[in-house]
Amino acid sequence: MMHNDTPLTRALTQQEAKVQATPLDALKLARKHWLEHSRLNMGSLAEELGVNRATLFRWVGNKDLLLGEVLWSFYRVLFDQIIEDAKGEGGEYLAWACEQVVVRIMENEPLQRFIRQDTEYAIRILTSKSSIIQGRSIEVIRGLLQSEADAGRWRSPIPLAELAYLIVRVGESFLYGDIISGHDTAMPHARTAFRLLLGAQQPAP
Repeated sequence: MMHNDTPLTRALTQQEAKVQATPLDALKLARKHWLEHSRLNMGSLAEELGVNRATLFRWVGNKDLLLGEVLWSFYRVLFDQIIEDAKGEGGEYLAWACEQVVVRIMENEPLQRFIRQDTEYAIRILTSKSSIIQGRSIEVIRGLLQSEADAGRWRSPIPLAELAYLIVRVGESFLYGDIISGHDTAMPHARTAFRLLLGAQQPAP
């Protein structure tokens, strides 16, 4: 052992290694910045993390991909909470869960603020096939459909992947229809659309 390689030196080296930022730290900090400002500044994130911009981009790909991961981290919690809260079974259970996704996104103030600040960019991040949000949302809904089908509580009229895609697109049309096409939407109509797609009983008028 070299004279300058003491247990203290090794302990200090390990301590320094532990405090170095990681890609997960980048996501955590990006979540904090987005909640505060509804936007991300890659230069500010890199500086606060103590890394250069090249390292940050190597970790996250680009700003759009990082923002997609930030948004998905909130969406994932929302989906998990809805699934935990949902009651019933079959089409009724599935329709209620899909309705709640729309309702809770509508009620999410940071997300609505993000959309108001830069509408076209927000819609691209939230609904584009090149973003992770739509693809992962489809997969979550597909998993939900699959669980009810496997349990024998519900049968899909079309392949599950196609139905999950339709459900997500219907949700997007009700969430962002006024922005995308200028068509105002109403939650009762979204509820009816989900129930028709999922074979749930229609409520009495």
